[in-house]
Amino acid sequence: MDPLIITAILAFGAFAGLIGVMLGLGGGVFMIIFFILALNIPAHQAVALSLLAVIASSSMGGSVYVRDKMTNVKLAMVLETCTVTGAVLGVFLALAMPASYVQFILGVVLFYTSFMMLRGRRAVETPVVIKDRLTVSGEFYDDNRRQTVKYSAIRMKIGLFFSLIAGAISGIIGIGGGVIMVPIMNLLMKIPMKASAATSNFMVGVTAAASAFLYLNRGFVDLYMAVPSVLGIMIGAYIGTRLMVRAESAILRRMLSVVLVFFGIVLLLNAGGILVW
Repeated sequence: MDPLIITAILAFGAFAGLIGVMLGLGGGVFMIIFFILALNIPAHQAVALSLLAVIASSSMGGSVYVRDKMTNVKLAMVLETCTVTGAVLGVFLALAMPASYVQFILGVVLFYTSFMMLRGRRAVETPVVIKDRLTVSGEFYDDNRRQTVKYSAIRMKIGLFFSLIAGAISGIIGIGGGVIMVPIMNLLMKIPMKASAATSNFMVGVTAAASAFLYLNRGFVDLYMAVPSVLGIMIGAYIGTRLMVRAESAILRRMLSVVLVFFGIVLLLNAGGILVW
């Protein structure tokens, strides 16, 4: 393979890992666009490589967040029961139905979610705290605010439903599901943005692994491209975890809104046949 291409994959992987781990997206949303539009890689192969990038990002960022006690492991495990199921179903759906239908729906959802996050960007996060043994709660130390933030997850049924949807989307277009899970956890389940991003980072790797195995089994993984992708993602993810701890939640929300609008446009153009997926 051309050394220039390897360098480009490594550099873009670092960028994707940096931004992806800060926003809880896993980096796959950036990598799949890069693989398809910049390198002109076939769709199924790009999805498989993107899922591997998500696993790498989750492994690096997730381990740091767990160590720093920002990840709500209990909540992640509850939601994963649906995301993994959705991820496996998503792979089979990708082979049985036009992906453009799902991409169009997802594009609309991304626009709506971005609007909701921008509308509430100035609001101060006020986590809900419920003293109930059956409620999934958590806490983490916010270095920026220099205080311990306690919270409880609400609307668990809605969270589980969208976890299934996020898993299916991950299996179909290889984005890890973080673009759906972070806004759902932050806006609907009232989990602070930093905890949402950290928990999503932990989740997307498990979700992506469920789909990646099926793509790997079908021979869609190019190891020559996978190695620089994974290496770049892990470098960027490590840097991103250090930056996210010190970032303002409002800034992370604005960054996520911009990312959602961008990928909403890409997905809608793709669904309409303007971009070849």
